[in-house]
Amino acid sequence: MLKVFVITFIVVVMVTVITNAAVILTTNNKVKSLEEFDGHYDYIIVLGCGIIDNSIPTDLMVDRLNTAISLYESDAAPKILLSGDHRVDDYNEVAVMRNYMLDYGIPEEDIICDDLGLSTGETMQRAAELFDVHSAIVVTQKYHLNRALYLARNYGIECEGVIATGHTFIFQAYYSGREVLARVKDFFFCIVF
Repeated sequence: MLKVFVITFIVVVMVTVITNAAVILTTNNKVKSLEEFDGHYDYIIVLGCGIIDNSIPTDLMVDRLNTAISLYESDAAPKILLSGDHRVDDYNEVAVMRNYMLDYGIPEEDIICDDLGLSTGETMQRAAELFDVHSAIVVTQKYHLNRALYLARNYGIECEGVIATGHTFIFQAYYSGREVLARVKDFFFCIVF
């Protein structure tokens, strides 16, 4: 029994390492800091990541929104696609994101809202299939960016990612650990779908 457990453990570790390496190594050359980025795309995609009291963006979200605003103002893309969760009336990530953008002077006609972007994969699928996005800058934190780009490419979106920075997060170890497992899940998702 111990032998089966050890073999299973080794296989699980190997699959985790190999799939994470595949996601990271195939997208790493497309991960840029705001200062390094010099491309031009059709859209900036901003991934939702939580709000407080249905009116305040979390610090993670603020960093993403501020990065997207900087990209938009530097003419990196003419449109911004905001994607987040709005399954219930008292939780509307996209409305909070949109209001933040409007408060910072982004023209309403340049903001597209997807309120059913419930996961990174769903966001990329909907961007490609529903909003007809062919090229995009994906904005999220560094720990999440490789997987977001991997999924975007799976749906045929030509993309680069720009790292959202600004805050230090006390739960970063949790986010990074969760991301290791999410990369495994989405690696196999991209093979199947």
